[in-house]
Amino acid sequence: MPETASSSAVARADDRFVYFRFNPGDDKKTIQDSDETVALLFDTDGDAGTGYRRHEKPFADLGADLEVQFSPLNPNGGAPGHGVALFRLDQSGNRSKLSPEQSDFMFAPTFASQWYDARMSRFFVSSAGLPTSGMGSRGVGRGTFVIYDQRGSVVGYSDPFSVEFPSIASGPKLSDETIPVKSPDSIRVMAWNVWGKMQQSPEKFCAVIRAINPDIIMLSEWKGDGAALEQTLNKNMPSAGGGMGIMVAWNAVAGPDVAIASIMPTRLAGPNGLEIDWNGESRKVRFVSAAVQTPIGAALIGAMHLKCCGAIGSNEDNLRVAEVDAINQGMRQLSRADAADIRVLGGDINLVGSRIPLDVLRMDIDVDGSDLSPADPVVLGDDWLYTWRDWSSGFSPGRLDWLVYSDASAQPVRQFVFDPARLSDAALAKMGLTRADAQPSDHLPVVVDLRPAAK
Repeated sequence: MPETASSSAVARADDRFVYFRFNPGDDKKTIQDSDETVALLFDTDGDAGTGYRRHEKPFADLGADLEVQFSPLNPNGGAPGHGVALFRLDQSGNRSKLSPEQSDFMFAPTFASQWYDARMSRFFVSSAGLPTSGMGSRGVGRGTFVIYDQRGSVVGYSDPFSVEFPSIASGPKLSDETIPVKSPDSIRVMAWNVWGKMQQSPEKFCAVIRAINPDIIMLSEWKGDGAALEQTLNKNMPSAGGGMGIMVAWNAVAGPDVAIASIMPTRLAGPNGLEIDWNGESRKVRFVSAAVQTPIGAALIGAMHLKCCGAIGSNEDNLRVAEVDAINQGMRQLSRADAADIRVLGGDINLVGSRIPLDVLRMDIDVDGSDLSPADPVVLGDDWLYTWRDWSSGFSPGRLDWLVYSDASAQPVRQFVFDPARLSDAALAKMGLTRADAQPSDHLPVVVDLRPAAK
């Protein structure tokens, strides 16, 4: 057992969630894809007589009822698994796996970081077989974060923390908030990874797009050309954006696995057809850019889909850096005809290794030579930020999709992520959506309204 702690943590709670902030002590490791396991040991009722009391002295007063493992332990020893796993602990330390979806557990950021924030629902306590006092009703909880090596031995731990649980709410709350109306002096830009399925069920995707009512759409995993996207949008949303029943035609351009569409004049512009030399072979960058003539000025839009997966410093992470470097270099060489004042880049950038791809992407390419700024939306009807969710994957929901914009010339008026799971049936009905059809992709639409920056 180490003599000193190697991580730190704090916690708080409201009537629906418990929140954690923790520092594992090594920002050079990706917490869901690491060679060691970071775990939360949580005494949900503050009673050392329930749950598992480890024999080591620092944990003698902790009866851990619940354990959350990042890069979960391999039961047979050796390299940990990927993602996040939750377990109920009995008094002997036996683990029973719990449903991450039931717990609504999520954390941020997805990339390697010094500090992480996490939250968990309080409402799954009874169904998970955890003590009903404390987290499940009212009282005190206690916990600590530990680091396991590949043999399951504790090699680091935080100072213990406690959390006061106020009275729990009667149940989960779904918001009645609806999609905000776009300001007349702004343009609405939406980025969405459509999971390669928009052609299979265009009516579902177009119902969501119609409710959001964007002026510009940036798609990842679009499996077709620009003409096919125009046909899909014009067939399923013939009057979108026109108002007063006016028919509006969508215009679209496409690149490898990506596309941009708008109800405004749109043409290919800026860097396109990008390729990089990777491991001795030429590789296409999944990126397309377009000039869009908007009511607030000429805009240069770039949609991308970067390489998925991998930890910090992995081949996948290095490939993401190479991809965004090619995009950034292309943006630095804009022709005078393409050098629009308003610039927006983004899409599914799969930021699961390091933060470097995001920072390389936006470096020095604003109209004044500064960095583009990341938009900072939160989920509509919630106060958390994630853009992807697939509970069956073993990974926690996270922010994989980003938009960066030219803050020298534009400023966000409204910004949000659309997740129907956080909204009431009444709110969805007002937007012409049903719960069954409102999330046709594992990714969620990211929306930013931009208007010209004040001079």
